[in-house]
Order: sequence, then structure tokens, then C-alpha cells
Amino acid sequence: MAKVCISIRDIDSIYCKFMAETRRDEVLEIRLDKCGFSEQEIKDVFSCRREAALLAAYPCRLATEREDAINALSTAILAGADAVDIETSLPEESRKWLFSLAMNKFCKTIYSYHNWYSTNPVEELRTIVSNAFAEGADFVKIVTTAKSAEDAEKVLSLYNEFSPGRLIAFAMGAVGAPSRLKSVTLGAPLYYVSPRRGFETAPGQPCYYNLVEGDIKLKGEVDIPSSKSFAQRAILLAALAKGTTRLYNLTLCDDIQSALSVAWQLGADISFEGRTLVLTGHQRIHEKGLVVKDNKLFVGESGLLARLCIPLAGLSNSDISIIGEKTLNNRKIREHATALRSMGLKISYRDEHYLPARVSGRLHGKIVNISGARGSQMISGMLLALSQCAQDSILHVADPTSNPYIDLTIYLAEFFGIDIEISGEEYEDSRSFFISGGQQIKPLHGLEVEKDWSAAAIMLVAGVMMGDITIRGMDMFSNQADAMIYDFLEQNHVDIVKDKEGNINIRKSIICPFVYDITDAPDLFAPLFLLATRANGESCIQGIRRLRNKESDRARSFAQEFRKLGVWVEIRGDYMLIRGKEDFEFMGAECSSHGDHRLAMVLSIANLLATSEIVIDDTDCIDKSFPGFLAELAKLDQRKFN
Repeated sequence: MAKVCISIRDIDSIYCKFMAETRRDEVLEIRLDKCGFSEQEIKDVFSCRREAALLAAYPCRLATEREDAINALSTAILAGADAVDIETSLPEESRKWLFSLAMNKFCKTIYSYHNWYSTNPVEELRTIVSNAFAEGADFVKIVTTAKSAEDAEKVLSLYNEFSPGRLIAFAMGAVGAPSRLKSVTLGAPLYYVSPRRGFETAPGQPCYYNLVEGDIKLKGEVDIPSSKSFAQRAILLAALAKGTTRLYNLTLCDDIQSALSVAWQLGADISFEGRTLVLTGHQRIHEKGLVVKDNKLFVGESGLLARLCIPLAGLSNSDISIIGEKTLNNRKIREHATALRSMGLKISYRDEHYLPARVSGRLHGKIVNISGARGSQMISGMLLALSQCAQDSILHVADPTSNPYIDLTIYLAEFFGIDIEISGEEYEDSRSFFISGGQQIKPLHGLEVEKDWSAAAIMLVAGVMMGDITIRGMDMFSNQADAMIYDFLEQNHVDIVKDKEGNINIRKSIICPFVYDITDAPDLFAPLFLLATRANGESCIQGIRRLRNKESDRARSFAQEFRKLGVWVEIRGDYMLIRGKEDFEFMGAECSSHGDHRLAMVLSIANLLATSEIVIDDTDCIDKSFPGFLAELAKLDQRKFN
């Protein structure tokens, strides 16, 4: 029976060693002509502890490449390669040298012939095979380029004349692609595949996905909702302006509904034209201060809205109450109390930390030093509010976290005419923000609301674990923190591709264990946790202290529920360890979502890979961010077709 041979190119030595350690009963062809390894890296890869057999290859198209090929292949043989691919185009003396070296190191030899342009007459191919076996090759590989089906049949006809178990013969190119699988049915010992699209080592080479395509559980297109982080900020800014703003392609979730509620309490007129929000603000902050109906702002269950509204309430001439509901009332909201007090505000909280809160006094601009270690949401609120003060302000932030969310606030504020200057790069230890006072918030004729990268991240991870999923219209240059997921997945070598329109396709892939710091993107914890359960090895998610004040104590809630499902997970201070396995199946159990929308979504996906049903006590909380999630999951579910 043929073994799968995964061809590795343009990939670092760390990934090669991971593959070698985890791909039991498979062969890895390390294309030394494409990997660019140093001599030491070649030694490290071919001497590593492993479950897979390692095949060293260095095809030469040019005579000038021969010396590099001989040096790289001999280094691999001496380091412990299990097999070596020796090109028949090498000089006879070089072939004999490599063959002798391989024999002394108990390394199998494959003599290979490639024709990258056409297919030779069958008599020539027979001669090449006969000569290779005569030189002592353990296996012979014949690969030509097929221009017609007849060309492919010429190559396959070699199986009628030579021992099939020692012959690898097929044709390259689109026409020759079927001959690859047919060669296996005729007895070829290896079936070459690439780990992902775009990393093929020859035209017509199939991907790893083609081996598992019949086992996928999710397939199709996902309709991703609007980004609530983007929409909430845009709605609030539109309500603070005087005039009409249009926000295009807005879909609703509970948190966006809460933002619309705040806009209504700020006196805005709200209507919809299909999926276009038409919002007319009537605020005249510089003349009358912030005017709030009944002096109350109801923020629903949104921590972002609460923290944006607390500094903004300081623009009113009246005391303003900030009121929340559900899990938000159990989350600590009090942050930067000293700084806000120094700017003229007095804020009282229930039990000193919780909503409802009452904001008194009038905000005024000044130079303030604060820590950003506890998050960015209140800082975003301060930046917006300070732009409406009479005085200029400077906000010095030490140890900033969730920087992309601050940048998203500044990005959207600029659309509405607010100018905030920044000193310090996103990942430096401190950043300073210069805010001119007395700025006018201007309505915006039209702005398209971005799709939600947080929702996309969860669906992309579902795809890499068990599917073939397409997501359309994502902004690849988004300031949303969770847009980092695309680069993360690509750098971890999963089968993911995109086009210029922001359409993304992701397919079931080999998953590497990873280390990732979520300090700047805490909402990526949920998809990364799920991904880690099917990575071969131990993954580490850092920065989990940021999760203690979410809808639940998110890290502990995830650990508690997934331990019921058989996942090995351990929390150590500010990081979490998860041990995963490629074919891991969750146990069935009764689980609680703890009122956390992200935990409910991840448990719902895990249910598709469970040995028996995972019963979740509350999935209504998903409506906080992705109301159509369960319907989208059902639409993709392939089990109903099997």
C-alpha cells in the first residue's frame, strides 16, 4: 500500500521537525532546493527524533545547481535521512558518490528523472528506468509533463514492465494529474501531496486536503455579521454629531441594538433603508453640553458601551446614570478613577466597582498619565470625550494593551472630523495621544460597516478543523484586532487563501501547536482555544488575565467546561496550556455557557466533533454578537447529506 509523501517547500526548519515528529507512517519529502536551509538546519532536521520517514530531495534544472545539490544531499544523508532522491541528470561520478554514502548510512535511494517540458518516447523512459536499477537504486521515479492523455498513459505503461513496488511513475500538469492517483492503484509506493495550496512542488500536485475531503463536516459559505466593535463606535459618533449619517451593510446583534438605544437616548432619529442605518444626531455639545433623555444611558450588556459612555457623560451639565444588564452588572467597570477625577469627574459605582454608575461634574482637558494594562475601552472613551473639551489634552498611556482597539477608535473618529495625534508605535511600552479641544464632530454622508473579524475567526478555525468554508467581503486591512487571525493561520501553514475582494477560503489542514499572546486581541482566545484541541502537541495561550472580566471569567470557564469534554487544559498564572491531538474527539456532556457568547459558540462547534451530544444550557447569549450563528452552522453541516 502506498504511503503518503508530503512535499515540504518554503517552510522553516521548526515546522519540518514538527511534521517529522507527528506524521506517523507517512513520508516527508524535504525539498532542499526550495527550503533555503543552512547546513546546520539540514543537520537539525534530518537528525531529529521522528515518527515520519524523511526523504531528502534537490531536483536540478540547471547545471549550476549541481554542486549545491550534492552538498545538501550528502549533509542530509550523514545527518540521518531515511531516503535520498538522486537526480539522473547528475554526473555519473556524483551519483555513485551519493549512492555509496547512502549505502553506508542505511539510507534508501530513489533515482529520479524529471522532464519539465514534455514526455519522452516510452523507449527512452524504459532505458532510464533500466539504467537506474542497474546502478543499484532501491526505487526509480519517472515524472514527465503530459500534453495529452496519451502522454500520461505512456508513463503509466512502465508499470507493465517493471516491479510496481519499486517504481514511481506519473505525469505532471493538469492533463497528467489523474495519473498520480492511478500510479498508486498500479502499485507505486509513494503518493506525493503538498500540505496546502500554493505550496505545490510540481504542477498538478494534489493537496493534503484531497486526502481528507470525504471526512469534512462543514462546507459552504458563511454570512459574517457586522463588526460590533466597528458599528458601536460609528453609531455613537454619529449620535454625537449634528446632522445625518448613513452606515451601510449594518446587521443587528444585541450589542449593536444597545448602541442604537444609546443613540436614541442621545436624541438621535433612527431609521433603516434595507441594511442602511440612517441616523440623524441633534447634539450641540459646545453650546449646550451633552443632552441625555432622562439623564440615563442604558448600555445593555456591552462593556464597550459602558466604558465609552462614562467619560462622555462628563460632557453633560447634568448628572448622568450609566445602566447595564445581565452579565455586565457582574463585571468590574471602575477604571482610571483617579485620572477621571483629576479631569473634573466624580463617579460613583454600585459596590465601588459595578454598574449602575453615576457621573457628576464636567470633564476638562489636561495632561494625564495612566496605565493601559487593564484594557483600552475606557481610554477610547476618554479620547473621544477630551476632543469635546474646551482645553487641549495629552494622554500618556504606559503599558498599553488592546492597541488595535484604540487605533480603531482613532480611525473612525477621523471619519467624523476628530483629529487625534499619536506618539509611539503600537507595540512600544508607552504611547501618547495629543487631543485638541473644541473639535467639531461632523456627520458622515456614508460609511460601510466592516464585517466582524471576531465572528470570522471562529468560523475560520471551524474550517481548518473539519471543513471547507468560504467567507466573503472581509476587509484585509481592517483595524479590528481579530483581523490578526488571518496572518496567524497563514503563518501556521494551514490551507487558507484569499483574493483581492477579501474572499477567504479555508480547508481542513494539519494543525501545528502554537504559542500566542492575546494581550492585544483577547477575543481571539475562544477560536485559538478550540484550534489548540486539534493541534498535535501542547499549545500555549498567553495574556489570559485579560479574560477575567469578560461575560464570564473566560479562561476558567473554558477550562471548566472543556475538561468535561476530555480536553487536557491547565492554567498557570497568565497563560494556559492545552494538549491537543489531530483526530481528537470530544466526549459528550452537559455544559454551561456561563452566559458567555463566545463559549457557547465554541461548544456548539465542538459538538460536531463529539462522540455523543454536548448539551449546552444557554445558547441565546450568542445573540450578543452573532445572532445567526447556529443557523449558519446548520447550513454548513454536511452530516445531513452523508
